[in-house]
Amino acid sequence: MSQQEVPEVPEVYSTEDNRFLDISERSPLLISNSSGWSDIDLASFDLPAAEMAEYSIDRYAIGINIGQGFHLKRSLEETVQEGFIPPGTSCICPSYYRQAYRWDRRNQIIYLNLKSELLTRQKIALLKTDCVELIPHFAVQDPLIYQIGLSLKAELETNGSSSDIYVESAATFLAVHLLKNYSTRIYKIRDYVGGLPQHKLRNAIDYIQENLSENISLEAIANHIDMSSYHFCRLFKQSTGFSPYQYVIQQRVERAKQLLLQGKMSLAEIAIACGFTHQSHLNRHFKRLTGVTPKTFQ
Repeated sequence: MSQQEVPEVPEVYSTEDNRFLDISERSPLLISNSSGWSDIDLASFDLPAAEMAEYSIDRYAIGINIGQGFHLKRSLEETVQEGFIPPGTSCICPSYYRQAYRWDRRNQIIYLNLKSELLTRQKIALLKTDCVELIPHFAVQDPLIYQIGLSLKAELETNGSSSDIYVESAATFLAVHLLKNYSTRIYKIRDYVGGLPQHKLRNAIDYIQENLSENISLEAIANHIDMSSYHFCRLFKQSTGFSPYQYVIQQRVERAKQLLLQGKMSLAEIAIACGFTHQSHLNRHFKRLTGVTPKTFQ
């Protein structure tokens, strides 16, 4: 397709409900708008060659190429960057930057938008200052960003709105990774060793047990024991061998076992009582962890 034939893509949505590209008839293949995710948004597109008019958004934006390589021209404030974008490559743009794009061929992209509040919380919790800013990066080969993007896409496809603690964990680690590697200064974020103190571990486990039937959030658990989400995730895994998300799922399955043996509730009722969004969600995790379906176990 020649440059004259490249169509123009309308501006990004500026409404609260949708911060992703309006690709005319090209709707997102996948979007997290109705999922209830709080700190991060995701959209996945299969796009033709196109040109996007200038826009800006109030979130930190990451575009991840999950398809073939393509040539990209990016106008960012007063700077123009141009080059080949190989598969697995990411482009990072801070919030409120004026940006415009042009690409020369069909591509598959994951867009991740992070709330400014998420970055601010991590700056203060980890660096004890808010005077740190992300800086733009073009064509970054970063395996962690790429894997987080793919993992969040797979989680949205599989679990939808039932995966808050998983998504929070991924968003927190992504925010910390960006601050450590793509900010105005490279900070040494201290890694704690030895796991959680026993009283904090017990408080965290008690909180999880008391709220298994609810939509447990990573931030709520961390706040309950007065820790940052990032350090809580790391230390909880050191203490238990499980991430908070893995532990919550494991405990929900254990509670489901107890309710199944009592024989007083239907499978659908047990699923809701244990914090799963529906019966098939319970079935999938139950079989994965026990090797049998809930009905067979019962």
